Amino acid sequence: MKIGFLGCGKMANTMATLIKTIPGCELFSCAARDLSKAESFRDAHGFKKAYGSYDELANDQEIELIYISTVTKTHHDLIKLCLEKKKNILCEKPFCVNSDETGEVIALAKKANLYLAEAIWTRYMPVRLVTKEIIDSGLIGKPYLYVSSIGYAIDKNERMQDPIGGGVLLDCGVYPLNFILMNSNEDILNIEANAVLTSSGVDETDIIRFDMTNNVKGLIYCTMASNIDCSGYIYGDKGYIRYDHVNHPNKVEVFNNDRPPRVIRSQSFSPEFGGYEYQWLEAIKLINEGKKESVSMPLCETLRIMKVLDKIRNIAGIKFDNEK
Repeated sequence: MKIGFLGCGKMANTMATLIKTIPGCELFSCAARDLSKAESFRDAHGFKKAYGSYDELANDQEIELIYISTVTKTHHDLIKLCLEKKKNILCEKPFCVNSDETGEVIALAKKANLYLAEAIWTRYMPVRLVTKEIIDSGLIGKPYLYVSSIGYAIDKNERMQDPIGGGVLLDCGVYPLNFILMNSNEDILNIEANAVLTSSGVDETDIIRFDMTNNVKGLIYCTMASNIDCSGYIYGDKGYIRYDHVNHPNKVEVFNNDRPPRVIRSQSFSPEFGGYEYQWLEAIKLINEGKKESVSMPLCETLRIMKVLDKIRNIAGIKFDNEK
């Protein structure tokens, strides 16, 4: 499969290194707004072509799948561009700036009968199936509380301060939010959210609480002010599950209700290529089978996540410059 890259930054570098190891994949072309950057990226990774504009790459008739890793505020327009040019798409998280943009491109993809998926890697990892098996087995009893935090000292990063699509919620908070919603069958009934805003108006720190069906609760803390513990917990009435890291878990442990709690199951994960390979393997398999969206992250889930993010921002007073 011939793959084109829109964007030649840090995430694209990681993905290009990975794709070289996947049988049947070809790093075909890459594009950046600066041709010299695209050419350097091409030479570093062995792409066949380099373009100095995104339009040129989208017009390349040989490309079968386009990977978008540009800044969030560009995703909507680039997805539309690629769909207009009849290209299958794997787009980095967060998928778009808001649910209006997300709903629009999903409708366009379905109308065009093209593959479109969000590249949020935790949705595709084997740890998700292991967690489901543990919950379904009854080992921790009935889950009643989901708690997760994430934080990195990245407030000086230019993309984090972008008044359109910046802030910690969309960049990092999507991980604990997906952690809760992919591991729970409950619906969100009520949201409480508070944010600390930066001088540019984006959120630096967020504390979010969910009331869900069947008296299940969720709690998220995320920040870009400092490095913090990034674990995730699923508490049941017979024990609990602990992820050592919510966005790249290496170990899942199950604790019982002893005092103190005792580990009764532990499983480590060592993906051959860090964990990003699963989203690529699924996308390639499904496209070859003629499928039009992900199994692990279907478009309805991408839209649901974006609608929840919209609600959180509205409640917490987080507003982007492009929104009325």
